[in-house]
Amino acid sequence: MEEPLLFVNVGWMVSYQGLDNDPTIGGHGWLKTHDYGHEAWNFLPHRGKLYGYVPRSARIDLRRLGATNKDEKLAGVTVVWVARNPRDGVTYVAGWYRNALVHRECNHFKISRSTDQVVEYQIQAPLSKARLLAPDQRTQKVPTAKVKGNLGQSPVWYGNAEYVARIRAYLKNDGVIKAPTEGKGRGTPKQQDAETRKLVELAAVRHAIAYYTSREGGNRIVNSVERDNVGWDLTVTGGDVTLKVEVKGLSGSALCVELTPNEYKQMLSSEHRSMYVIYAVTNALTPHAEANVFYYNAEASHGRNYIWATEDGRLLNIEPLTGARLTLA
Repeated sequence: MEEPLLFVNVGWMVSYQGLDNDPTIGGHGWLKTHDYGHEAWNFLPHRGKLYGYVPRSARIDLRRLGATNKDEKLAGVTVVWVARNPRDGVTYVAGWYRNALVHRECNHFKISRSTDQVVEYQIQAPLSKARLLAPDQRTQKVPTAKVKGNLGQSPVWYGNAEYVARIRAYLKNDGVIKAPTEGKGRGTPKQQDAETRKLVELAAVRHAIAYYTSREGGNRIVNSVERDNVGWDLTVTGGDVTLKVEVKGLSGSALCVELTPNEYKQMLSSEHRSMYVIYAVTNALTPHAEANVFYYNAEASHGRNYIWATEDGRLLNIEPLTGARLTLA
């Protein structure tokens, strides 16, 4: 018999390991007045186990999972944590607990998580059976359109038959969406500078391709469009997500890059903005090359004040020129 699946909608975080430099971003009531949610510790072990917080302490209908009317708890449940990505406002699978013990009500486990926070939980799972996806691995969309059977306002969802089947296959592959074909060749980076500059840009493109085709980067398909003058270098696809990645290479550690007029136009356009990524590699020709990846943040952007940020909260300062110069804010 297949294990029952339960979906829980929580705020978006990077690591769910506590409050340090990892705000909880979301729309449920508590988060409208606080910069953290009690789900902040959902992947921080306590005495060898994980405890999952359900927003609003929502009651779980165990009968939907195969329990009887008298059951107050059910073992062997797979709990799929989903969250809305502030980059594009879309809800994705963020991780899961397998072989979890799920209680109907919230007050079965009380854990002191900080000096002034005692959190009540209703889900417990072994650490060895859990998986948290890195933000770039979260490419499996959750249906949120306002039609019957999709995820709605409640943080608890039991899925529909089609989506449950899709998620079972996804979990069977441990959350990896295999690329059906290899990406196309990278092509030659467009450069106007000296040979060293060409090598820097090529190294940066290789860095980006290696990252996005890796498991950490989402095991995606990468196609080079550098020669097509579309306004970005790489089209990156995986799961339900397509990114348009502009790669910039730097020989030193200072982060300051420029966009061409066309690149800047595409970056700000309503058609491409939500998918446009700045992938800047510092020290590109050294063993210490480091990627600084800036994604559009739809929730932080207001009006024409568009925000691109890294997962650790660094912001781009955009100084319009003929194209634009981008530095850390």
